[in-house]
Amino acid sequence: MDATAGEGMSTGAAGSPDCPACRLPLRGRFCHDCGQDTTIRVRPLREIADQAFSEITNLDGKAARTVATLAVRPGQLLEAYRDGASGRYATPLKMFVMMTALFLSVLNFTDVQIYQNIWTLTPGVPAVATADPDGVTVHITGGQNRDLWMERRVEPQVDPRIYPALSEAAARATTEADRQNLLYEATIAREQPVVTERLSTWLSNAVWLMMPLYALLLVPLFGRRLLMEHMAFAMWAHAMAFALLLLLALANRLWGGLPAWPLLIPYLIYFTLAASRFYGVSPLGATWRSVVHITLYVILVLLPAAAVATFVGTDFGAFMEFMRA
Repeated sequence: MDATAGEGMSTGAAGSPDCPACRLPLRGRFCHDCGQDTTIRVRPLREIADQAFSEITNLDGKAARTVATLAVRPGQLLEAYRDGASGRYATPLKMFVMMTALFLSVLNFTDVQIYQNIWTLTPGVPAVATADPDGVTVHITGGQNRDLWMERRVEPQVDPRIYPALSEAAARATTEADRQNLLYEATIAREQPVVTERLSTWLSNAVWLMMPLYALLLVPLFGRRLLMEHMAFAMWAHAMAFALLLLLALANRLWGGLPAWPLLIPYLIYFTLAASRFYGVSPLGATWRSVVHITLYVILVLLPAAAVATFVGTDFGAFMEFMRA
């Protein structure tokens, strides 16, 4: 045995070293009871980091088999994990981390943005801004406001002619309410690129916080089980969602203009097939539960999270001036 193997280990009555973890006599390098590797040594930080990176990102045969099975037979992965026969596949956590990292890498490579709010003007049409009597809406002649999801970056996000149109309209406003409405709209226009960037970054990182909520929403639909069973399903579902978004990012890099909403169809199919096998419910029962679950997740988790991220990125002082007017 290596000389470093004995460091930190005591010696039993028979002279054989004890396992440093469970203190039982050893019969080789690995403890027969707890599996502890007794080749103990202090490793440099670089080696530990290299091992962690390899564990997370190495696309070995197991990871490749997992991806293939995830695409063809999604329920089989979850069933194997639940029954303790998942040795042939990557764990839910590893697969989730791998797909998240791969998805974010593809976004950087393709310059595709998760979300963009675009303000454009019709060419040749003068930009004239008017405040609506409702005190909230602002109309811009020839203006068009669009939300883009998973599409290539658009520059500029806000047509430069919008800013002076709003400022000039605010200067001509006859009431304080209209003036503050137009000024606040101008503030939103100036901050829109920053808010969009923060929202895209925050949503990609917040999925780690939202995933437990995804799992909790499974409880009333599929019964009380161990929370880790629902967490395993949530991780597989997010891995599939990131895989679909990754394909959309690549497609929009090549062709552009493809909307994100059609991805709901393969996602719901995946959810139905996986839930039917994992939770032991009928395909029809899994179908309506999948629709209810995604609806609750969007309303109770995604929309509030996006609202918080947007509010944090806005000018609070300008918002209060607008509210007081």
